[in-house]
Amino acid sequence: MPLTYSQHLAEGTMRLGTSPTPALDARVLLCAASGLDHAGLIAAARDEVPKEAAGKYARMLSRRAGGEPVAYITGEQEFFGRMFKVTRDTLIPRPETEMLVEAAVAAAGPNPRVLDLGTGTGCLLLSVLGELTSAHGVGIDKSPGALQVAEKNAHLLKLDRWAEFRMLDFRYAPDGPFDIILSNPPYIEDAAELPVSVAGYEPELALRAGADGLDAYRVLAPVIAERLAPGGHAFLEIGTGQGEAVSSLMKADMPEREVSVHKDLAGHERMVTVR
Repeated sequence: MPLTYSQHLAEGTMRLGTSPTPALDARVLLCAASGLDHAGLIAAARDEVPKEAAGKYARMLSRRAGGEPVAYITGEQEFFGRMFKVTRDTLIPRPETEMLVEAAVAAAGPNPRVLDLGTGTGCLLLSVLGELTSAHGVGIDKSPGALQVAEKNAHLLKLDRWAEFRMLDFRYAPDGPFDIILSNPPYIEDAAELPVSVAGYEPELALRAGADGLDAYRVLAPVIAERLAPGGHAFLEIGTGQGEAVSSLMKADMPEREVSVHKDLAGHERMVTVR
C-alpha cells in the first residue's frame, strides 16, 4: 500500500537514526525526490507519494544511510542565501565559512577586485560578487572538475559576467593588486581521523595539507603578500587551534600588515585576516 508523505518522513527519519540530523536529512531528501519544497511537503502530508518519487527517495535514503552527505545526494547546498551546485570534485560549502563573506563585504571599498584562491564551488567568490554589485573577481583552482562546477554556479547565479575562473596552482595566481583576497584552503593534518561522510566522499586534495595542516598557508603567505593591494584585505579560513601558527606565517611575509584571528559563533578559531 502506498505511503503518505508524512509516513515516508517518519520511516526515513527512523532509517537515518545514526545521522546527527535524521529528521532534517529525511525532509531534504524527500523534497528532492518529490520536487516539492518544504511548504509543499507540509501541505501534502496526507497525500500518497507517487511511486516514482517513493523509489527515488528510497535510493537516496540508502545512500545517506551509507554515510554519503546529503549535499552530494541532492547535488546542491545553500550558502549565504544562495544555492550552489556541488559534486564530489568540490568541498561542500559550510555555514562557518560564511563569516569570510560577511567580513569581505564589510571591508570592501568601491569597485573591488577580488581573488579567490582554491575556489571549489565558487561559493566564496560568487557570494561576495553577489553582494557587491560593482565587484569583479577571479577564482583559481587546480581541479578541472571543481572549476566546471564553479563556472556552472556563476552561470546559474547570473554572475558569470563578473567572475572568471582559471585552472592554476596558488603559486601562479593572477597578478594583482587585488583589494580582497579570499581562501578556504586545505588545512587538515594528514594523519587526522575524519568522519566517513568527509573522508569517504570529499576530495582529499581540498582537505589535507601536510603533517601539521599548514602546507597550504606556507604557499599562500608569499602569494598574498605579492598580490594584496595597499589598503586591501585578505580573509583565510583556518582550523581550530591554527590561529597563532597561520598568523605567524602571514606576518613573516607581510610584517607591515595587521594580522588578526577571529572566532566563529561556536567560539572556535575560524578566520585569519590580513590588512
